[in-house]
Amino acid sequence: MSARTTIARIAAAAFTFGLGAAVLSAPAVDAAPPAGNTVWLCHPAIADDPCDLPQDTTDLSTGLVSAPPAVAEADKPVDCFYIYPTSSDQVALNADRTAQPAVQSIASVQAARFNSQCRMFAPVYRQWTVPLIAAVFVDPGIAQVAYSDVLAAWNDYLAHDNDGRGVIFIGHSQGTVMLRKLIREQIDPNPELRNRMVGGFLMGGNVLTARGSDIGGDFANIPVCTRQGQNGCVVAYSTTQTDPALSLFGNSQLDLWSRLIGLPSGPAFEVACTDPAALSGDHRPVGLTVPSAPFAVGALSAMLDYTVFPKGSPRSASTWTTSSERATGSCVDKNGYRFYQFRGIGPDAQLVNEIPLLNAHVVDINLGLDRLVNIAGQQARSWLAGR
Repeated sequence: MSARTTIARIAAAAFTFGLGAAVLSAPAVDAAPPAGNTVWLCHPAIADDPCDLPQDTTDLSTGLVSAPPAVAEADKPVDCFYIYPTSSDQVALNADRTAQPAVQSIASVQAARFNSQCRMFAPVYRQWTVPLIAAVFVDPGIAQVAYSDVLAAWNDYLAHDNDGRGVIFIGHSQGTVMLRKLIREQIDPNPELRNRMVGGFLMGGNVLTARGSDIGGDFANIPVCTRQGQNGCVVAYSTTQTDPALSLFGNSQLDLWSRLIGLPSGPAFEVACTDPAALSGDHRPVGLTVPSAPFAVGALSAMLDYTVFPKGSPRSASTWTTSSERATGSCVDKNGYRFYQFRGIGPDAQLVNEIPLLNAHVVDINLGLDRLVNIAGQQARSWLAGR
């Protein structure tokens, strides 16, 4: 038995997030970048990929049904580079490079709404998996395997698809950790690539700045966004409904994610929280916007089901549905944590069920999703105006 396999067994046995207890471990995966071309989950040349959903939507609060026309790929002014969160159910230290059903589902849930603003690029990567997620905290080499695929895909995209176009980065959870490292090492120190960065949505992954500053920490030159229409900056927050007590997110001193992949961490930094209402200019209460099609069955779907129990995910005859429940929120500093804290309004004050240690992590992107898409559109327009 290899040392990495032994570590994985110990870590899995100690796994207490409620996603699973002791599970079988898998052999180590070589950290070398994959040979051959990138395996693309979403790409303009792929017909009907999971990021190609139509945009027709039913709002269960107002009854309004909208059906905006699709935007042709040639008419999209910028690109989006999306890295999905921990989704794989494979019992392995690192997933293989296949587009599993859960990976396809989460790409639709989180990224497909942005396809009105940009051409979508999303690689399949050898991420750390849901069953053995605890192992990554013991063996950081697992994270390096995942990052090697993300870096290879970025270089592939630059070499074959970018052609000087602007780029919006989109990530969540593990995807955000990957993009923090990519932007820190490849974009932030490179003026040419930095000028192509339209913006970033780095959600639920502890983006760090120097305390009291919009830079320093992860990025020396790229700030977090502070005003409407600002481009070349990062939108970042984790959501909570309750006052945080103990969480894997929001506290730079308890930030395990940064340490496992060689990013800054510790008391000199603070976790970024950017207010999406202020950045979008839309202060109306928001709902939960998700595809109406069921999510692929697995560990991640169980988390989603728990989060929206007993009401269930909003459903309609449209491709997308926005929930009847609404919430407002703001960035808060409480108990040493920085979160975007939301409050349900009306009779449904308890909008979601929170997961221990994760808070409202599952809905970081989809609560108020259209505000984020609005911000992306504003960033694209302001970036193009400055060319």
